Amino acid sequence: MVGVVVTGHGGFAAGMAANVKMLAGSDAELKAVDFADGMDVEVFEKQLAEAIDSYADCEAVLVLADIAGGTPYNRAAGLSMTRPKVRVISGLNSSMLMDLCMRNITGDECPDVDALAADIMQTGHENIGKFVLEVPAQPQEDEDGI
Repeated sequence: MVGVVVTGHGGFAAGMAANVKMLAGSDAELKAVDFADGMDVEVFEKQLAEAIDSYADCEAVLVLADIAGGTPYNRAAGLSMTRPKVRVISGLNSSMLMDLCMRNITGDECPDVDALAADIMQTGHENIGKFVLEVPAQPQEDEDGI
């Protein structure tokens, strides 16, 4: 099993956790750590470290953050420097989290955490899209009406 920690600004992490549990069911094991408005950075980092360290028995831990360069991402990156099996990914979307949680639910092994991180990031890229309404072309009428 891979430990899954979701983090972000405001209620992002809790919202993502609720999202994936609605889609994947209560079997989706993850920790959500929000960096709330006005929260002390040291308190946040302590909560994040506790969430990461709660997965000490896991093969690897992926920390999934909302945006690169934000406090949650930066603090997770700093914590990963002393935790060799931790990887930090930014730009989290629902497809990424769903993919990772489903791998845990189905018992997929994690022989290579970097390959797993790359797979999860690819899932995120593949599931970004835009709806385009395609209006069917109107049939051309002959000028003679025939």
